[in-house]
Amino acid sequence: MKKAIVFSFILFLLLQIEAQAQSYSIMTGIVTEVSSKWLAIKSDEGGTILFRVGIRTVYPSRTPTVGEKVKVEYLIDRGVYKGFSVTILETAKKEIEPQKRDLEARPKLPSDILSKLTSLIGKWEGFWEARKDMHFYLTIQNITLEGAEVKYESRDLKFIEMARVMLGEKTRIEWMTEMVDDRDRFASSGMSTAISRRYPVWYTFELQGDGTLIGTFYHRYSSPGRSTGKALMRRVD
Repeated sequence: MKKAIVFSFILFLLLQIEAQAQSYSIMTGIVTEVSSKWLAIKSDEGGTILFRVGIRTVYPSRTPTVGEKVKVEYLIDRGVYKGFSVTILETAKKEIEPQKRDLEARPKLPSDILSKLTSLIGKWEGFWEARKDMHFYLTIQNITLEGAEVKYESRDLKFIEMARVMLGEKTRIEWMTEMVDDRDRFASSGMSTAISRRYPVWYTFELQGDGTLIGTFYHRYSSPGRSTGKALMRRVD
């Protein structure tokens, strides 16, 4: 029994040494999709590759967001691209005040509409269902009557979307995005297999009279199952 344990330990060490000795490939490109387990990158050389990422993936600065240029060191293991490190090369830094000044310089918009649009611009902080483990940020930028660019950041989720702007008694923005879930499993011949599937999520954020935002989301995870969430958001910029 002891010999078997020692042999297993030595084999494990040898496998670790072999893995560390492997040379990593390098690819640069633009991030097109981000989740807690996958990173989709459109390569500079053409084509989009889906990288498996996780707790062993090294991010020298932070997790990238959609639209940023990155460098990925990776290995191909049984046909799966596994990201070892992800470095952000270029970040589009957009300031809030220049956006407000740009909106204010447009003479065609009535003052009340202009005020509603500029009131949404900025970085907001909230907690879904007032839970500390569901903390997130929402940055609203590049806003016009045609739409607004929104950046969503939480512990497990980061993405950039274009939202619709809805004017009324209470101005609001809304958009729909697709999420990926691979937690579903089924047993076949004694083996457990994960199935990835996409499902839509709808977000709405409405400006209140006291200057706060009320956010809600809704997703149809599996018919007829439904789930909703609500958050009170305050400006942090």
